[in-house]
Amino acid sequence: MAMDGARRGVSAGLEKATAAVAAVAAGGADAILTTVGTAAASADVLERMGLILALDSEGPIADYGVEQALRLGADAVELKVFPGNPQETKMADLRRLAAHCQTWRMPLLAEPIPVSFQDTAAHTLSNVRDAARSAAEAGADFVKVHYVGPPDEYREVTASCQVPVLVLGGPPRDDPREALQMAADALAAGASGVVFGRNVLTSPRPDRMVAALVEVVHGDASVDAAAKILSAPL
Repeated sequence: MAMDGARRGVSAGLEKATAAVAAVAAGGADAILTTVGTAAASADVLERMGLILALDSEGPIADYGVEQALRLGADAVELKVFPGNPQETKMADLRRLAAHCQTWRMPLLAEPIPVSFQDTAAHTLSNVRDAARSAAEAGADFVKVHYVGPPDEYREVTASCQVPVLVLGGPPRDDPREALQMAADALAAGASGVVFGRNVLTSPRPDRMVAALVEVVHGDASVDAAAKILSAPL
């Protein structure tokens, strides 16, 4: 679960961060990706699932980020980078952070976004493939990238990346079945899992949306079967 959207202020679904963490935990999430404040405030809930600490991409990342993550009991750290952006400087930070993580034996999740979040035209299959591979070559232990279907084409991304590929959710869908279908398609293409945020957090029942995703990812359930969790009587 991606729950790091409030680093610059309140974001949809994270108005009450600790309640949101409790809801996704109740749904059976394996882990959450979140920031220092939410992690510290939700320490009791996080005893039941994994924690990936999102490091500040604007600070001295490798100087204290891993040590801070260890103090919070994190299982991994994450850094966003923007390959292809002419102003990008964080790939060097990623390599430096990877070396620091190796010293501390801390797994590193890289989130390489081609050019920027806003430049959706740059999020092509080839750019996502190259971004995933470049992050792996920089030392990431696993990567979080866009899904660009269909599954038979997306295999180019997963097959060319030597570390596990996780798929991000992106903007919330009007129909939650679309998010479930994307998860199923990504897994069929060789992805190791999903890291969804807004598609869960803006759901009327985040716990049920997580439970439905868990059935797709871990239970090999069809989209139709998983979707029944969303509409089952309370």
